[in-house]
Amino acid sequence: MVPYRGGVRELCVTAVGKDRPGIVAALTGGLLEVGGNLEDCRAALLLGSFAIVLAVAVPDGVGVVEVERALAPAAARLGLTLAVGPGEPDAGGAGGERCVVSVYGADRPGIVHAVTTAVAERAGNVLDLSSRVVGDPPLYVLGIEVELPEGLTARALRDHLAPVAAARGLELAVEPESEQVI
Repeated sequence: MVPYRGGVRELCVTAVGKDRPGIVAALTGGLLEVGGNLEDCRAALLLGSFAIVLAVAVPDGVGVVEVERALAPAAARLGLTLAVGPGEPDAGGAGGERCVVSVYGADRPGIVHAVTTAVAERAGNVLDLSSRVVGDPPLYVLGIEVELPEGLTARALRDHLAPVAAARGLELAVEPESEQVI
């Protein structure tokens, strides 16, 4: 692990298990014990399974082994599978623009695969992805934040994705991230 930002290093912690109250509190408590500071986090609950990924800054002298030791009791008590590894700071804009791909239509197998395969064909990098079935009748909704490679625009990606969506009867929108309302 290489220290950065003045004696602080970043680690990535993932935990997966059956959902129950107190998971986030237990993990962040263990991180505090070793001087960890939560910098970024994503968590999701799907079909009773809870998954969380934490980007944690720790002081010099604290590494993977120390963080694993601090989190192991909580992970065991809560029945979590835990992984701790070195983090790699984001390249910070090494790619081109970012865009949001939105797809919706009748639910059927293969939508995520087809859309993400087409994104990968243009060297787009998926940064965030969320999908779910909503409403009655059921409507499949997929949202993907994509970092485009230099030289590829949101419009060019939309043109590439349009036949993929049309072949599956899906509605498609691709908007530059700068035009998204937060």
